[in-house]
Amino acid sequence: MAETQLSQIEINDLIAGAKGSEGSDSGPARQQKAIKTYDFTRPDKFSKDQLGRLQSIHQTIGRVAGARLSERLRTSVTMTLALTQQMIYREFVAGMTLPTMLFTGNAPQLSGPFLLDLDLSLALGWVDRILGGGGELPKERHEPTDLEEALIIKAVDELIPAIAEGWSPFGVVTPMFDEPAFGATMLRFAAPTDVVAVMSFEIRYPGTNAPISICLPYDSLDPIIERLSTPNWHAQQKRTADTAAKAEIASTLQNVEVPVKAILGGVELTVDELASLKPGDIIKFGESTDHPVRLSVMDQAMAWAAPGKVGDRVALRLLTPLQQLMEA
Repeated sequence: MAETQLSQIEINDLIAGAKGSEGSDSGPARQQKAIKTYDFTRPDKFSKDQLGRLQSIHQTIGRVAGARLSERLRTSVTMTLALTQQMIYREFVAGMTLPTMLFTGNAPQLSGPFLLDLDLSLALGWVDRILGGGGELPKERHEPTDLEEALIIKAVDELIPAIAEGWSPFGVVTPMFDEPAFGATMLRFAAPTDVVAVMSFEIRYPGTNAPISICLPYDSLDPIIERLSTPNWHAQQKRTADTAAKAEIASTLQNVEVPVKAILGGVELTVDELASLKPGDIIKFGESTDHPVRLSVMDQAMAWAAPGKVGDRVALRLLTPLQQLMEA
């Protein structure tokens, strides 16, 4: 086969023609697609809907906790949810201000623990407030004494009912906190690369503004994670509202007074006979003393009963269950 050699001019023309062809092809196949970066060290496990539901839950927690802490600290306290985000546990630990006070929490509906990060200066400020001071944050952090730790734990206990109310759509949640630890290195809470949802709060009372955070690992929420999606959430909210309404109605009805009466006997009298009655007269009834009497609830015959006495009081002993009687 004979070889054909191209001149440099012919080679340049071919290259120029190829470049022009690429530039003129504007079809969909030639359009460059936008590339989205994905960090495999920070997988996004929580969807936007799930983070939104967690935000709603913890806004309720903050509102209830603020009210309870106001009573404990005897001053107006607000606990506002400032930020909801997902990250890996290593990043959460790196953002802590050490030394800090960490409480590991557990709840029966979760498959693992969650973490409460209480700013140590805030905790010591609580102690000062409880002991009659102004609640100012100390300039230097130090590990609390046994007495200070006991007072801090009492204050943290005010968060338990708030957490229970926030998570109430998922049933009765009664979280429990373990003894506090100081610094994340003392806690084998999660693997460094585990995905967690972090809810960051701001606690404010006169002269004080300090942070507090709740850290929820994705794996701990696994049993209920699907129920955090929007359709499931609204269905759960409706069921919870229906249950709460029924419970409220039942509670109200427990205190309603219902008239109950028994007709021991009856007799027909003329107006003249009725008008002529005077003290000491005896009215004879057609019923025998050992004959059952009919018990009525709100004028509806409900049971048969036997008359008798308990001490000095007239009484009735039920002979049949309370249920509507068929009229004879």
